[in-house]
Amino acid sequence: MAASPELDPPGLDVRLRPGGDDLVLDVAGDLVQGTGPLLHAAVSGALNAHPSPRELVMDLSELRFCDSGGLNALVRAHHHAREAGTELHLLNPTTPVAFLLHLTGVAQVLRVSPNPAAATRAAANAP
Repeated sequence: MAASPELDPPGLDVRLRPGGDDLVLDVAGDLVQGTGPLLHAAVSGALNAHPSPRELVMDLSELRFCDSGGLNALVRAHHHAREAGTELHLLNPTTPVAFLLHLTGVAQVLRVSPNPAAATRAAANAP
């Protein structure tokens, strides 16, 4: 029997970048049950370091995968931000993540915006 190839364990990279009056977190990798605490720590750290931002933007353009644990982490981030008087905005979700957000109804609770350039290209290519 051939050995099965090893799968990379899920990993998450969350980086804070300047965004004017808003906070921007670049979220990359896999947001799953085991990596949710990393997102929570990043959100807490950002909100503690920069009190009272108007908006906390999570750029999800590099997020490859999200499971139910990841959805829970996003909802928790939403509640955490709201408690701090900040609005959470999910920006540029990848197609699989956007599908999951819409399928589960999370996109109706959280503010989710597609990449405007990609939406414009899709509309231009529509029949």
